[in-house]
Amino acid sequence: MGGKPYKDWEEVKKDIIKWRRINIVCIVIGVLFVWAGGAAETLKIGMAPTSYFLLAIFFAVLSIAPHIQVVALKSWYGVESESKK
Repeated sequence: MGGKPYKDWEEVKKDIIKWRRINIVCIVIGVLFVWAGGAAETLKIGMAPTSYFLLAIFFAVLSIAPHIQVVALKSWYGVESESKK
């Protein structure tokens, strides 16, 4: 295997921030779909409420991948910073 995937730890921190923002966006979209499903059920407008709830579940599951990336990068950053001491 070649060299390290990152030149320095500032790149790792930027990547952590990027993936964290993607994760938050997915979660917020999922919550918005839950609220839209509740409003559709209450007001009987828009798509079927089940469609909104399925979209919310989809975005909740989709947010797992960026979350795992954040956890992996934080773990890797912690392990590497400990080995430098």
